[in-house]
Amino acid sequence: METSPNPRPADRSDTATDPDQLEAMQASGLPGDAALRDGIHILTSVVLVAALVSSVRLPFNVAVTNLLLCSLFALLYFVGSANIGRWREPAQVAWVITLTAVWLVEMIVAPVGMYLLFTLFFLYLWVMDDLRGVLSVVFATAVAVIVQIPDGLTVGGVMGPAVSAIVTLAIHWAFRTLARISRDREQLIRQLMDTRTQLAETEHAAGVAAERQRLAHEIHDTLAQGLSSIQMLLHAAERDLQATGLSGEQLAGPLERITLARTVAADNLGEARAMIAALQPASLSQTSLAGALERMAANFGGTGGVDITVDVDGDGHQLPMQTEAALLRIAQGAVGNVVKHAGATRCRVTVTYEPDEVRLDVVDDGRGFDPADVAKRPIGLGHIGLDAMRRRAVELGGALEVESHPGSGTAVSASIPLTEPGDGETRIGRETPPSAAGSPDASEEGA
Repeated sequence: METSPNPRPADRSDTATDPDQLEAMQASGLPGDAALRDGIHILTSVVLVAALVSSVRLPFNVAVTNLLLCSLFALLYFVGSANIGRWREPAQVAWVITLTAVWLVEMIVAPVGMYLLFTLFFLYLWVMDDLRGVLSVVFATAVAVIVQIPDGLTVGGVMGPAVSAIVTLAIHWAFRTLARISRDREQLIRQLMDTRTQLAETEHAAGVAAERQRLAHEIHDTLAQGLSSIQMLLHAAERDLQATGLSGEQLAGPLERITLARTVAADNLGEARAMIAALQPASLSQTSLAGALERMAANFGGTGGVDITVDVDGDGHQLPMQTEAALLRIAQGAVGNVVKHAGATRCRVTVTYEPDEVRLDVVDDGRGFDPADVAKRPIGLGHIGLDAMRRRAVELGGALEVESHPGSGTAVSASIPLTEPGDGETRIGRETPPSAAGSPDASEEGA
């Protein structure tokens, strides 16, 4: 009964005035809800027909009164059932009270009208889906028993209304339970759909970032290195020519062509470096990691109303592009979680440069959570962001740790080791600006 056409009492304040929402609620009830309403309609119709038939045995004046009362009850019931979803709560309660008054008179005129009590039981719980509905059922049951006292009270006269009330309450409880289960299932389905979408977006973004990273390395290790080597070879060829002792006129042609070749190689090397720089994360292409984190903090802090500060400890220096990109993405994921889920007022992002590693710490004063409970959830429900951040750190040989307790905030710490020169990792992207690639002094620097 919880998903009946009329809005729940707790929801009426913001839905009762919107007919479109009410009609949508009526159309989206439980599969068995419409069948239950149809059953109530059939039950009411049968009892009314029985009450009308009983008029045959009644005196004429009483029979006419019975016909009028049955007709009035039928009119009120069916018109109200068709329009109750458009009424405010006071009008709904008044409708039920009016039906109750008609039932009381009908029960006195024709005893068979007592069976309309079954209809009223369902209407009480339909309109007042709270303690008021239960008390109304108890009240109507007591009235049905008390009315029988003048003619002699029997066990059946007591058990009939009492058992009917118990059965009605049980049916109502069962439908409320089904409604709650259905609502939880719909919520779970929505979460799964949202998770699938988020997972697809995350995987797509990770794939794009990985492909851009791969292309940057390929360009650096092949095209850029090759052009740099050509420049150095041309520079060496120029020195060898000048050492041959040939005259200036003899050297003029070869040196001019060598200079032109060096210029073309330098221009192409500059374009290759520009391509490598363009394949970096946009926020890192024009500034340092600290600057990118500052802009990220300003954006998140402005939209989420959180005071986010960025600190740098140690001797801040240029890091390999993939390391800076990973730290930036981890910071974005951690701060995004703070803004969306933590309910925090303050957050501090700290980058610590150490001789052998760089560490990123994101600490907030939010509500916190239990990492063990989150880890137990099904894959994707609640820890996609943490998994993505942890994967970025692990891919570079690092680690990510999460410390949190309910009510005590959260700390996310990512550490990535720094590769020493000569270990096989080459910094790419910003050591030599493209504009310097054509200078003679830059020709031997490498890509």
